[in-house]
Amino acid sequence: MLRLPTRHVTQAARRNLETFQTTSAAKQLADDRHTWDVIAWSWAPGPPLRMTLRSEQGEVVDFEMDREGVWSLRENANAPKQPPRT
Repeated sequence: MLRLPTRHVTQAARRNLETFQTTSAAKQLADDRHTWDVIAWSWAPGPPLRMTLRSEQGEVVDFEMDREGVWSLRENANAPKQPPRT
């Protein structure tokens, strides 16, 4: 499951979230048995566009779209490896 932010965001930020939501990576996360939350994202018009997601297992991944529209994925090495406290 992929959960996007529900709070009010600017139009540019909403477009960035929608752009990410149309990617195959976002569709795979939406179909994943684990829940993935978008926890940080670009608010300015881009590219580059950046999205950071955290799984319910505590995994954190970063996606970035470059000027050519190519998305890349990397595991966030700075994030703690344990799940967040609820």
